[in-house]
Amino acid sequence: MLLGALALGAQMFSGGFTARPGMEPYVKAGPRTGAERLEQDLLAAHPPGSNLGPLAELLRQYGFQCEAVRQVTIAESCRFRSRRSDDQVLTATVELGHDGLVVQSIAVRMALSAN
Repeated sequence: MLLGALALGAQMFSGGFTARPGMEPYVKAGPRTGAERLEQDLLAAHPPGSNLGPLAELLRQYGFQCEAVRQVTIAESCRFRSRRSDDQVLTATVELGHDGLVVQSIAVRMALSAN
């Protein structure tokens, strides 16, 4: 456990990734490939028609912050930010279409910006 904490600390202070373990493979893959893989994995695990609760919890575990939307016709937007290097930040956005209980659609975008 101590070695894990040391490794995490070294990674954070050496300009490495700051993503939580669940998001790390997607962040490392880069914006285009990472977004495609995350969307595919989310849709495979939580296809349209499935319960929204487990998907919302998974996104929270990954470090996403979601803005609650009260209108059924508007997708809920969940955002994740991670320092990718000393001078780059990766932002991932998941647009969740749902009716409050059931997943209707999932779309993922990622982009790099200057830190």
